[in-house]
Amino acid sequence: MRINIYQIDSNKDTKGRMFLGYDMVGKDGVDPEIYKKVYSGYTETSDLEDIFKEFNSEFHGTMQGHSLSVSDIVEVCEGDVDVAEGTYFCDSIGYKKLDDFDTSKCAEMDGFRVLMIEPNRPPVETRLPDELEKLQRAVSPDGSESFIEITYPFRDNAVVLGNEEAKLIGMKGNRHIGGSVYAGQIYVIGDNGDGEFCDLTDKQIEKYSKMFAEPEDISDEEVQSDSGFMFVGF
Repeated sequence: MRINIYQIDSNKDTKGRMFLGYDMVGKDGVDPEIYKKVYSGYTETSDLEDIFKEFNSEFHGTMQGHSLSVSDIVEVCEGDVDVAEGTYFCDSIGYKKLDDFDTSKCAEMDGFRVLMIEPNRPPVETRLPDELEKLQRAVSPDGSESFIEITYPFRDNAVVLGNEEAKLIGMKGNRHIGGSVYAGQIYVIGDNGDGEFCDLTDKQIEKYSKMFAEPEDISDEEVQSDSGFMFVGF
């Protein structure tokens, strides 16, 4: 499933609603204006309870909030036969489906506008903070501060951000780009020409979403045999 996760912004929580169950806040309505998006991406699970277990305990490189907890909102953007699309309030026990939660009123994630591309999945637009430690964690499979590699395979100012050691530590093959195999999760992000990152434009989001729309089946043997990266690590 493809999901978004929203959490209460403590700076806007004037009534102390963070971590309260639906019975405590439902009578006044769940106010989207105090929420902020903290994650956008895919999950292997197909059940809301499994989403809770996954995001309550496992590492996710682009997650910007705390572990999934009571009062958080899970938006199912692409559901399946078991879970319909919509927004769900994480309650003390289970979830409460919300029919009138307007996610457009929630604050956006922090950072640069990027495309996240993971092995075996279509691209997802998300955001990466302009902080080295968080960028290092974003390319990590386990939350460690990994070495970053930046490659320049395109004709515009878009670059690819990835894990310098992806092939060495056995990360899965992801996409063929410019004659090379890229492994692990990668991010297409803008370069402002002065050695700093910047947002992708609307046209770039559309362009690279189409370019990498189809996941590729790349064997471990092909990943290991490829050595065509040219990178700058830090």
